[in-house]
Amino acid sequence: MAIRPVVVDKRSPYIGDFCALCKEPLAPGDELAICPEDAARHHVRCWRAYGDRCSAYGCTGHGEVHDSADYGNARIRTVRRGEQGEVKVQTLPERSFHCAQSCLLIAIAVAILLFAIGCFGLWAIADYVLIDILGWQYRGPVAGLIPLIDFRSLQLLISYLPLP
Repeated sequence: MAIRPVVVDKRSPYIGDFCALCKEPLAPGDELAICPEDAARHHVRCWRAYGDRCSAYGCTGHGEVHDSADYGNARIRTVRRGEQGEVKVQTLPERSFHCAQSCLLIAIAVAILLFAIGCFGLWAIADYVLIDILGWQYRGPVAGLIPLIDFRSLQLLISYLPLP
């Protein structure tokens, strides 16, 4: 099994953790090998020194650490779960499409749709006020189209509403 090294940066959830073999704290710039079985973190040098296997008691995790260049443009996403703070690491291809991206696209589409509906509603209200209430004939009647909103019925409905 191939294991990809993870580079610790300043925002990494691994800051403050310790290597499972040498017990030194993990610092920014360190390369880690994460056991595929129990997610124990090791320095890459410690993982290789222990025979490309996990040093945790009873763990059967093993694998050869490959350099970052072997993975091309892949990226790593870390997900912190659980009360005990165990960390799961998932390697993702660079061009993969995820739930967050699809949710963002759906939210943008809904916002555009609501904006378009809102603009049409504002135009229809302005048209009603200008033509029917103020009597300003800024355009001729639209022939051949069924109006989406019957303004005469709307005016009748408004006349029944109690006004303060």
